[in-house]
Amino acid sequence: MSREIDVLEANQAFYRAFAARDANALDALWAKRAPVACVHPGWDVLDGRAEVVGSFRAILESSSSPDIRCTEAQARLLGEVAFVTCHELVAGARLVAVNLFVREDGAWRLVHHQATPLPPSQARRQPAESTAESGEYRS
Repeated sequence: MSREIDVLEANQAFYRAFAARDANALDALWAKRAPVACVHPGWDVLDGRAEVVGSFRAILESSSSPDIRCTEAQARLLGEVAFVTCHELVAGARLVAVNLFVREDGAWRLVHHQATPLPPSQARRQPAESTAESGEYRS
């Protein structure tokens, strides 16, 4: 179970860095050797570390950068690969996200992030209500 907690903590670090608008912390969370990709809501696939990290830097530096809170996070491990499914609460909307991690240099590093809008009628469960700071995860 501790490896699952480690993955959930890596996932939380992603949302914490986003909430703090800390582009350098976000950069450090992405894998350096493994292939990297990302699909932001409404975007086409971004391929490669430079393109993905650059997109997050641009989002974080924008005056319209959204506040995001992660809820309902669940980790699944496949050896040295893991993925987290979660809900993202963004400006009153709910998205469903998948974050894929690999073990690199002894740490869980992001290799893929994908988020898409989740209509309320499609949610399997409601996100946990919380007054906690952005970046919180629920397991």
